[in-house]
Amino acid sequence: MTHVLEAVLAFDGKHVDELRFAAERVLEADGGALVELCSSDDPLHRVAATWIVKAVLEDGRGQTLDLGKYFSCLKDETEWGALLHLLQSVQLAPKAASNHWDAVRRLLDHKKTLVAVWALDALVRIAVETGEGLEEAHRRVEAALAHEKASMRARARHLAPLLGL
Repeated sequence: MTHVLEAVLAFDGKHVDELRFAAERVLEADGGALVELCSSDDPLHRVAATWIVKAVLEDGRGQTLDLGKYFSCLKDETEWGALLHLLQSVQLAPKAASNHWDAVRRLLDHKKTLVAVWALDALVRIAVETGEGLEEAHRRVEAALAHEKASMRARARHLAPLLGL
């Protein structure tokens, strides 16, 4: 078993040092198993695996990962930490996420504010990438500019220029 898979399986839900170390060492051979773990039955494995995939994408090394399969996890995921990583990954690979508009849209009203914030971000990035849903993205960003939560307002201010607002 590779260090990457060991790190995912050993994740305690809090400490990410081992995940960070593993993400720096992801090899092409690890990609399939890593993406598989993103849909594991164990919520902690999903959180850890999505964390590592997001870190690999942030480093610009996700070319060999099956991102279509990775983003397909959005439709069934229930663990807020894994959802957060998946949604934050959209900005790094919007084209690969572009078929998951409906899954992202259902997360816009998630009870966890951070998930809702990043669902808005993902929705806008998919709309900009595909040219579809731009009117809805405009409406949602305009509404988010007056949202009660500061984090939502801040993300909306960040997204507004992408939509010419």
